[in-house]
Amino acid sequence: MFKVISSAVAAAVTIVTVGTADAKTNMLFVLDSSGSMWGQLDGVAKIETAKTVLTRLMGDLPEDTGVGLMVYGHRDKGSCEDVELMAPIGTSSAAAAKALTTITPNGKTPIAYALSQTKRAFQNTNAEDSNHVVVISDGIETCSGDPCAVAAKLARENINVKVHVVGFDISAEDREQLQCIADNGNGRYFSADSTQGFSDAVAEAVIVVAAQTPEAQPEIEPEAQPEPEPQSGAFFFDDFDGDILKSHWQAVNPDPESYLVENGHLIAVATGGANLDKGNVLDMFKLDVPLPKGDWVATIQYRMPYQTGRETPFLSIYQNKDNHIAAFGNAWSYYNGTRGSRLYLSASKLSKGKKTTFNKVVWGGASGLPFKAEDAPNPFALRITKKGRKYTPAVRVSNNAEETWIEHETVTALRAKGQLAFGLYQSEKVNGETPIYVDWIKIEAIK
Repeated sequence: MFKVISSAVAAAVTIVTVGTADAKTNMLFVLDSSGSMWGQLDGVAKIETAKTVLTRLMGDLPEDTGVGLMVYGHRDKGSCEDVELMAPIGTSSAAAAKALTTITPNGKTPIAYALSQTKRAFQNTNAEDSNHVVVISDGIETCSGDPCAVAAKLARENINVKVHVVGFDISAEDREQLQCIADNGNGRYFSADSTQGFSDAVAEAVIVVAAQTPEAQPEIEPEAQPEPEPQSGAFFFDDFDGDILKSHWQAVNPDPESYLVENGHLIAVATGGANLDKGNVLDMFKLDVPLPKGDWVATIQYRMPYQTGRETPFLSIYQNKDNHIAAFGNAWSYYNGTRGSRLYLSASKLSKGKKTTFNKVVWGGASGLPFKAEDAPNPFALRITKKGRKYTPAVRVSNNAEETWIEHETVTALRAKGQLAFGLYQSEKVNGETPIYVDWIKIEAIK
């Protein structure tokens, strides 16, 4: 499995660097070597898995890719400044791999301080280069630093850098901070909960990095000429008038006691924990009307008091739990006992059980401060736009009567099978229930 991914990594980086002699991709791996990396996963110490995977991956990268290695927590058990640039950007893969063999986990997890030291690693790179920090960690900050704030500051520096994070065997609670680092650093978060999952996650991170080389994009797909504004035609619309759910909806995993149609709304209530990928979402409403042929836009408008910090409304092209594309307007609370700290536009694609996911903060304090339910910028709308093989998720939030659409990265699928579906679940078991009030849902064909 890893050999296949390694080949994909090499191919991806090779493709995006063709014809870009003046600009290249630089990757600085920041490796956690704190004491917890001695912990075992699948019978192997996590540090050994990390060394093996990084050694193989570095060997598969094209020679003109700038690679560097920074390590923290490997020398002084009690130090919060134990950070070392063991291989500067441009070091050969063989030399970087040799440096990996000398690492012994020992100390703390000073992620914030390590991030603050990464800028100097890029000081000799070209202004046109695409620079990326890839943090690999099995835990959160343990030195009272604020890695989210440091990542945001680093992203604002004039060095064209993005911060990505690979969370290795991370709890759901700890993931919040690592996700925040990637969000604030304009990067991506990748999750790994097994040895093979770690190999896949690091390889995916490198492919994403390679695909973001700015000058390389025309080599992959020539810049298209401006297209005329698409003309849309009504295909389907339901504003939930009356007092019953219309026959074109199928309630998947129905709980008749937790939804009703009333006063021009579909009202549903979610409790407990569920996940679209597990197929255990109660009251998922699936449309029995086939989607239009060609291109289209599907939109749902809803209102919700984000009051538990785990609300996850979604709009999806759903075939089954292993095959779907979905957009989410989900909340996440950074503090136990408080209400949601941020709202995200998330998107995921599952094809034969293999998952790709994206997250983008759309509302909430950058510091992660909690907001009250009544502060949520209702009404919201989720949208999926299909153009050819590309599916673009978007969310609309309302602030002071001003409505703003925020789009996410596109998801590509040769043929997305399934039907339009929507619903609501809580991503974890928490105290309290969450109601959603759906105003309407519509599909428009793009001509």
